[in-house]
Amino acid sequence: MVAKVWGRGLAFQALLPVLAILSACTTVLPLDSTGRIAKQFHSMPAAPLPLPPVSTATSLAEYQHEVAGLLHAANRGMVFEGPPPNPVRAVIVMRTEIDVLGEARRFDLLRAPWHDPWLGTLVEQTMRNAEPFPRPSMKLLKGGSSVVFTETWLFDYQGRFRLRSLSAAQAGPSEDEERP
Repeated sequence: MVAKVWGRGLAFQALLPVLAILSACTTVLPLDSTGRIAKQFHSMPAAPLPLPPVSTATSLAEYQHEVAGLLHAANRGMVFEGPPPNPVRAVIVMRTEIDVLGEARRFDLLRAPWHDPWLGTLVEQTMRNAEPFPRPSMKLLKGGSSVVFTETWLFDYQGRFRLRSLSAAQAGPSEDEERP
């Protein structure tokens, strides 16, 4: 009987260091001003205040047009006026994801020029500089946490751009070109 008790004591002593290590791995939860554990919400990113206004767009196309207008307004010196030249220097197609706070969450370049790779970086920087965008309405979010749309950027030979959603029809062939 003594051997059985002694054997259990050794087993318990062997578990003590393991229990000590496991108890050191616990996390201390932050307390709020009342002394209770503060609630932590991980599903929403931290929002800078004040929040941008909610968009009045009723469709994704209207929201895309609104964002394009803001991009043009924020970069007046970099936007060419009138119809796109023929030919254009570069065409960049980018898919943009904007979250519920109006922040651009993700950029995917679907088409980028191999001869001017710096233009892809310029497009991303231009988007980041224009943030925050209007927050998408609940109708546009459709229960999700972001909206996704694709925009085409047209560049002329001076490095200026225009977004296709705000562009007029492209100009005809230049007078320098020979016509058959």
